[in-house]
Amino acid sequence: MDIYDYVNHYLSLVARVKGRLFYSLIFGAFGKRSWLKKPDQIYGASRIYIADDVRIEKGAVLYAVRGYSDSAYQGRITIGPRTFLNRYFNASSAVGIEIGREVAFGSNVFLCDYDHDYSDPSVGRIASALVTKGSIKIGDRCWLGANVYVASGVELGEGCVVGANSVVTTSFPPNTVLAGVPAKSIRQLDAESGLWKRVAS
Repeated sequence: MDIYDYVNHYLSLVARVKGRLFYSLIFGAFGKRSWLKKPDQIYGASRIYIADDVRIEKGAVLYAVRGYSDSAYQGRITIGPRTFLNRYFNASSAVGIEIGREVAFGSNVFLCDYDHDYSDPSVGRIASALVTKGSIKIGDRCWLGANVYVASGVELGEGCVVGANSVVTTSFPPNTVLAGVPAKSIRQLDAESGLWKRVAS
């Protein structure tokens, strides 16, 4: 190993220790051997639940909304075991974000289960209420590439693969490869042959 490998190993160890001594006291749950490296922002920690062996790289934002614009919300974030969240991951929840087990994220992925209401143009977006189409659910063993955005009400079945820079506004069934703005299905796993087959446009 070179010097950077030793440094990374040390920082990971420090993050694990901090998880056991600090984060386990303030989060709703913080699992064994999980780490959270230098987050940018944590809000509503008591409603954030992290399972065992979760790795969260630096720059993360975990935001469980309690109140906004004179309204109360029940934001909740749940992250399943052996999930990896790369640098600058952002999960912002007013109703619920549920991430399954063994999910992998590229850098700069943003999950947000709400938008700002714009129905009254006389009210600024900062002062407007939050609107949502429902919670976000990411199934087990999904992979989301860098710079992906997932909107409210989206459910990705287990084993989905999302191409980098995609904007996901609708739900997709298990074992689907999707990409684009907005994201569309481009391949699906054929159960009989076990092969990934291209979806006709």
